[in-house]
Amino acid sequence: MPAEMTSRERLLTTIEHKEPDRVPICPRIWAWMIEYLGGMSWLDEIRMHEEFGVDILTDIHLGVPDYIYNPLAGDYRELPDVKVDMKIDGTPETRIEIERTVHTPAGNLHEVVLYARPGGFAGVSPTVERSEHMLKEPDDLAKLKYLLPDPAYARPLNVRERIKCLDGRGLVTVRPGWGVDHLMCDSMGVSNIMVALYDNREMVEAALELFHSYYLKLLRHCLEEGAEVIFDSWYNFSLSTGWPPQIWRELFKPRIKQNIDLIHEYGAIHHFYDDGKIMPILDDLGELGVDILATVCPPPVGDADLAEVKRRIGDRVCIRGNVDLLYVIMKGTPETIREKVRETIEIAAPGGGFILSTSDSIREGTPYENVKAYFDAAREFGLYPIGR
Repeated sequence: MPAEMTSRERLLTTIEHKEPDRVPICPRIWAWMIEYLGGMSWLDEIRMHEEFGVDILTDIHLGVPDYIYNPLAGDYRELPDVKVDMKIDGTPETRIEIERTVHTPAGNLHEVVLYARPGGFAGVSPTVERSEHMLKEPDDLAKLKYLLPDPAYARPLNVRERIKCLDGRGLVTVRPGWGVDHLMCDSMGVSNIMVALYDNREMVEAALELFHSYYLKLLRHCLEEGAEVIFDSWYNFSLSTGWPPQIWRELFKPRIKQNIDLIHEYGAIHHFYDDGKIMPILDDLGELGVDILATVCPPPVGDADLAEVKRRIGDRVCIRGNVDLLYVIMKGTPETIREKVRETIEIAAPGGGFILSTSDSIREGTPYENVKAYFDAAREFGLYPIGR
């Protein structure tokens, strides 16, 4: 058995497709952590490391407000050419409706947003919903440019300082923004984009080009600041959202490839996130050069056959997943959780290249004993060589 490693060493060894001392235990757990500890800062993650043995993959978000996703993201000081009028109805205890008009030099944009207070009836991370989107016609693209703040306004990422503070407890992941998929879908809406693919494909491709060019600008800024791992989210463009594999290959795959090439140019690690179905595009993900693939979501929510994923791309891509957060961890028993963790490790861990995680964040309301059972089983069955 290899000598005991730090979490940082364990994760890097695994990503390099070598066998560490034990399988890294790195579930998405921020939702449960907010309920359990009252927060989700990197200091809270260190507390989770100390109590449960979490191998930390902590997120740093680039501090540029995403005014497309959230009208309340900031005070718009980063947008000197923009004036915003907002009418807000409702109360924080329920759901507020925000009617926003954005005045730009190219014309006005208008939307209606439904927004719930985090921690209220809608949970710790309510989804921002829209009954009217801003991007309705091609002319709106010139207006949307004014809602994209320059990364020069971002606060320093201080990646090296965060790495030092973690002191071997894990890796630092940087998120350049919510992602091209969020920018596109939040401005236009998924169903509207799908209809427009048939009615006005040029507009869809122009919008994708606008948002992806902007994302590349944010991405390069993060890499220049010393990012060692980039969290690249594409779940709104998941097959589970309804995108056919052929459309995924035509529209999204080339842009993901550009992201990966830029990340690798800086010697950083690409962490691809799609918590939906992946099997029809599995070989594509292997071809792209993805370094870490999350979340490899199993049925019934996803479609991942873990053994098949390991067989087909496990020699090239580090798998991060795939224990079901709802039907196993939240609704299961400590005994069923123990068995699922054992089975998952035995399938995916041999030879390295596997980080034990979850289909998405372990949710608030999950029993403590179930969470503890997950970590206990991971330590019990995760020692290399696996199955000794």
